[in-house]
Amino acid sequence: MNLINPIIIISKVVVFFYTGSLQTPPKDQLSSTIWWKLVIQRQKRLTQNQQYKVGLFGDSITSPLGNSLGKHIFNFAITAMSTRSLVEQLKVLVDSQVTCATAIVAIGTNDAWYDISNATFVQLKREATHLLRLMGAKQIVLLPVFYSSVAASENPFRAATLARVEEINVLLHQVAVIENVYLADKEIQVLFENKAIKANFTSDGVHLNPSGLKVYKQVLLELISTRT
Repeated sequence: MNLINPIIIISKVVVFFYTGSLQTPPKDQLSSTIWWKLVIQRQKRLTQNQQYKVGLFGDSITSPLGNSLGKHIFNFAITAMSTRSLVEQLKVLVDSQVTCATAIVAIGTNDAWYDISNATFVQLKREATHLLRLMGAKQIVLLPVFYSSVAASENPFRAATLARVEEINVLLHQVAVIENVYLADKEIQVLFENKAIKANFTSDGVHLNPSGLKVYKQVLLELISTRT
């Protein structure tokens, strides 16, 4: 049974239930939800005291890859994640004493969609970087915000505006410089064209379809090869 899509739907319904209107951006309240806590506790049980070559952190774009990237690589991605919930996830993982020599962080797309100030985003991203280093990460790779389709970026129920995506990407670049981590902004561009996700890589204008996931997986494998 595929649980990914129902979780995506549930998480977005919950977000809008609490925020109320189209004029108010959704908020990341994952850490207060039961299903998220259950997923985190399962990750803790599976990885406690383990040592991984690579830890992959992301949202519903990355989570469908599962643990398909090779041995000693664990995919910690959870649907609907933003940097705010990433920090809470990492606190649990640090406590469980799991280590990752390299961390690849594909989180920022939901930050562009959720209600978060620029200052808070930078502060949380830096806190996440600190927590990753406590997990033993010697190399940290940040991925930029994923572009959606033009139609999706114009619908506040589906994705962030292009302007906000660009704004968060600028902030990611600033964090990468301050924290001396690598921003893989060029490598990921194969998925996009004219600042939009390529039509043949998506079915809904936001998430990757099988063809898009295949290309994304290859990007990640090349990053793992060159950055670990």
